[in-house]
Amino acid sequence: MKTLFVISLLLCVSVSSQGSFENEVEIEKRNYSCGSENLSGISFRYCYRNAEATTSNDIIYFFHGLGGSEETWFTQCLGTLVIQKWWQFRGYRPRIVAISFGPQWLLVNNKRFPLLPLFTKGIMPFLEKKMGGLQGGRRHLIGQSMGGFSAAEVALRNPGLFSRVALLCPAITTVGPFSSSEEIENYIERTNANPRLVKRMLKISRGVFLNQRDWENHDPLRLLQKYSSAKRSKFYVSTGLSDGYGFLEGSEEFVDIAKDQSIISKWVPVPGGHCNFGRKATAYFIMGEE
Repeated sequence: MKTLFVISLLLCVSVSSQGSFENEVEIEKRNYSCGSENLSGISFRYCYRNAEATTSNDIIYFFHGLGGSEETWFTQCLGTLVIQKWWQFRGYRPRIVAISFGPQWLLVNNKRFPLLPLFTKGIMPFLEKKMGGLQGGRRHLIGQSMGGFSAAEVALRNPGLFSRVALLCPAITTVGPFSSSEEIENYIERTNANPRLVKRMLKISRGVFLNQRDWENHDPLRLLQKYSSAKRSKFYVSTGLSDGYGFLEGSEEFVDIAKDQSIISKWVPVPGGHCNFGRKATAYFIMGEE
């Protein structure tokens, strides 16, 4: 069985290098149902794994990174799809559901983007009804890069909603959209981040958050410091040691604060840039084997 798994991964590499990646995607896409919906005047797209392709009642929610889509989970052959292959190798086939509000979004709750309550009170019930309900399973959450910020946001604001939360190269930083030029320069120097990527990151966040107060109300590091509920998700954080956005620093601080709050957290830095993460370790964490 292990040999078959390795062959599957090699095939993933092979089809990518030969330009036949579309065939691999089309094969996997048959296991998913995708569509679009409008709730409370806000449109979103989704994909969920068909019942015949699952063996577990667990539901894994997935938030994609910048430029991604609701199909990112099963189109990212050398990334998130590897997590699924590890699950299959272990005989774990959970229900997987991904949502998208477009290639660029953050799950926040302010006057510009009231997305967070829509997700928990509207989108989750809507999609879980399509999948037949929770049926005694557990909810887990995986967020990648931009989606990692959103995953931390919804998990910390809704204690107990998710059992395990994996943050993959999450967009969690020690600098904010309204930081001074000096603070931004110090951040770039301290983290060895790419100035162009940091500028891009800050431009995106300035288009989401209204002001410094709004940012502080959403900053995952501040939310974690103020966390007081007895209900606690378990967190897994994995980031590349050379992350070009400087996310390594914020990721490590997130885990340090979580441990200070007696929240079970696992920190897995890996070689490489953005968005490298531990595939096997992520898969095993969600299964409860890490």
